Order: sequence, then structure tokens, then C-alpha cells
Amino acid sequence: MTSTRTKLVLASGAALLLVVVATAAYAFDLPPFEKKATVTASAVCETLGDRAKAAAALNHALPAEPSYAFDDAKTHLRTDASDDTYETSCFVNGGGTQLMSVTAEMAEYENSGTWVEETVGQLVSTSDLASFNAGDKAVASDSAAAIYVPCVSKGATRHLSVVVNLKKPGDAKGEQSRRDLMTLARSAAAYAHEKAKCEAPSKVSAG
Repeated sequence: MTSTRTKLVLASGAALLLVVVATAAYAFDLPPFEKKATVTASAVCETLGDRAKAAAALNHALPAEPSYAFDDAKTHLRTDASDDTYETSCFVNGGGTQLMSVTAEMAEYENSGTWVEETVGQLVSTSDLASFNAGDKAVASDSAAAIYVPCVSKGATRHLSVVVNLKKPGDAKGEQSRRDLMTLARSAAAYAHEKAKCEAPSKVSAG
């Protein structure tokens, strides 16, 4: 009888200890109860365009991390019509790893199908991609979205290749994740088209 009572006391004590530890972990944001940081518009890369819209999409798309860091790089901005280069990138980091990249660069492919295969096909299987309405060609999955944006209208038909690559999935899945990445791609494409001084219509809606 004494042995049984002792076991019950020990079991109750262990359960109480677990509750205390779990409560402390939650209170101090320790694993597995870290709170997901909220991305604010002011923290978002300028190259993502509409920062408020981008922040809303990122808060859905990004995996839960206690903090996020943004690295915005403008490697080359097109200065005039004779300039045939443009390149920018935005990297989103969290939890010691790169979570997402958004790149835009001047490109020229034989056709939009080749662009999909050689650019987006390196990131995801082309069988997972669905087309959406933007640029001369736009495709997306739940981990990538890309737009082939008209830029130079005279001479060589150069485009802007805008690619969003979600490297670590977040809470949003399937169609929701795809919509968020499309929003980011459209916003980044609109920014790139303006900054690259493109004269051809972008064909990118607000989205």
C-alpha cells in the first residue's frame, strides 16, 4: 500500500514538474514554444515593391521564426536605354538559415518556355508549376513564383526575370502559399520594371 502511494506521489510530482517546465518555456519563448515574429512593412526589402503588401504575404508564407533579417542588394540598376544589365536580390533569413530569395535580372531567352525550363525548372519540377496572368509568362507552385517581364521594346527583346524561391515552407500550404508567392512576384516585378527604366509595357497587374 505504501509502495503504491509512493508511486502516485512520484508520478504527480513528475507531472507537476513537466507543467512548470512547459509554462516556463512558453513564457520565455523557448523551444518548442517560440513565438513567430511579425514582418513589418518597414523591415521589408525595398526591391519587393509595395512593402505593406509584401509584408502581409511574407507573414503567411514564411516559416515560424522568432526573428527575420532582410538583405537587400542592388547589384546593378539600369541607367538608360543603352544599358542592358539589371540585377537586384532580396534574401530573407531566420533561424540561422536562408528562408527565401527574390531576384530580378535582365535576361533574354529564345522563348518563354525556355525561360521556364532553364530558370524556374532549376528550383522546382516544371510539372508542379501552374501559369498565372502576368508579364509575357508567369508560373507558380507552392514554393516558387516567377514572371518574365517585357522590358526593352526596341532591338533585342530583353526581359526581366523575376523569381521568388521559398526555400523553407511556412504555415501556408498549397494554393494559399502559391497566392502569397504570386503576390510577392508581382510586387517585385512592378518595382523592377520601374527601376530598370523599361519602355515596354510590363503586363503586370497589381495582383
